[in-house]
Amino acid sequence: MDIISSAEVKPVKISEIIFDKNLYSRTGGIDRNAVEDYSKNIITMPPIVINQNNKIVDGVHRYHACLKADQQSMNVKQIELPDEDIKLANLLIDIQSGVRHPIQDKKSIIIDLYDPQNSDQNKMLMDELGVPRATFYDWTSEKRSLMQKRVNQAIAIDLLNPYLTQQEIAEQNGYKDRNAIVRFKNMMCDKIPDIGKMSHEELQEADLDFLIEYKKFVENDLLLYNIWNSAKGDNNSHFGHFPILFMKNLLYYHTEPFDLVYDPFAGSGTTIDACREMYRQCIVSDLKPDKSRPEIFEHDITRGLPDGMPKPDLVFLDPPYWKQAEGKYSDSASDLANMSLDDFYSAMGKLFNELTGRGVERIALVIAPTQYPNDLNFEDHIFKFDKMLDGKYEIEMRYILPYSTQQYNGTQVEIAKEKKICLNTIRDLVVWRLK
Repeated sequence: MDIISSAEVKPVKISEIIFDKNLYSRTGGIDRNAVEDYSKNIITMPPIVINQNNKIVDGVHRYHACLKADQQSMNVKQIELPDEDIKLANLLIDIQSGVRHPIQDKKSIIIDLYDPQNSDQNKMLMDELGVPRATFYDWTSEKRSLMQKRVNQAIAIDLLNPYLTQQEIAEQNGYKDRNAIVRFKNMMCDKIPDIGKMSHEELQEADLDFLIEYKKFVENDLLLYNIWNSAKGDNNSHFGHFPILFMKNLLYYHTEPFDLVYDPFAGSGTTIDACREMYRQCIVSDLKPDKSRPEIFEHDITRGLPDGMPKPDLVFLDPPYWKQAEGKYSDSASDLANMSLDDFYSAMGKLFNELTGRGVERIALVIAPTQYPNDLNFEDHIFKFDKMLDGKYEIEMRYILPYSTQQYNGTQVEIAKEKKICLNTIRDLVVWRLK
């Protein structure tokens, strides 16, 4: 290397010189016999080479010989060389000096420095180290697979961001155009329907860990019938909480991977967690966001959809069950739980009109019928909401969600007996699809 031959020789304190074993090209480590020989011939040793950070580029054994001989300083040539280039430079200096290295040394460096996006560097490695092309790509096959897996994971995560275009995702993952992203997305969507038939080994080969978790959901948590009883293992105590198991099943049946879900009543953030596990995009808001969930932004849905939001594939509505939640969420007059029944229906009607105007593909809504506390008159909200959609949507599925605990006090039970009124203990989850 010309840069070394032209460098001036100067003394440097041993204590200032750095030996980084991670930048040493010899996989076999330090040859103690060579160190012993050098330590007996300190005076005749040529200077070692260090970079601007005082890290050893060439002369590891000479450095250790000086340490063994308790030398306070040694002669060096200092050159400008990035730390990340030291390992290769060390090997090339040895090769030029006629030092024979085991194949493992070349293999180790090639694996370390291999970059699928840098064909010029890969060719230089093959040429300088005398490694045939076939051997080069055989040695780097495992790293290529691992790097591709990381790229795939990054793409999958990026696809969950509704504000990123496919072209932007392509560029920040090393692709020139969006075609690679389109192919990847289609590949994932093709695999999902057959996930239950795929073995663990097949899922691992797919290079996306989330597929394994998705398979676990399909095998263990898929609800096959439309009566969804209390979700197992769900300990969320947030008032009005919608169980994550129910949300994951809703997403499974009525959306596809990477579809966009909007939830304007985010509450504790169940929709966020479910969408992440099911690989769906999500945008979430709330009148009074949970401060522990920064993903939830503040928005009053009675004033319309958020500005600049992409069109969702599914809007999930878990509004306050009118008077059943009065004062539970806030004291705001625009809180649906604090409105009169007429105002409640009016606000929901405006929201439905905006959703239909945007041409949202699916609307899902969960709510319980209201039985007034004193006289237990029955108000079935679902049928009113269905009329609001004005025939533009059809019911794709209706799910019955029984409550796990008693919803009525003793007085109400006695009234029900006296008046021959059957008490409601279910919520409805209805999914409408655009005609």
